[in-house]
Amino acid sequence: MLLSRDQKRLILEVLKKENRRLLSGNKGPLLRKTIEDFEQALRNEAINEKR
Repeated sequence: MLLSRDQKRLILEVLKKENRRLLSGNKGPLLRKTIEDFEQALRNEAINEKR
């Protein structure tokens, strides 16, 4: 199942919010990597859309 750009943005915002929470038990390298991956996917889509 592919996600729409709006869905990816929403997921990214939720992940970033979770990463900022002071007492989050989900912080760590995997969360940071997932955030980076979603950011890169959105950047790639924006670049590909311009072509």
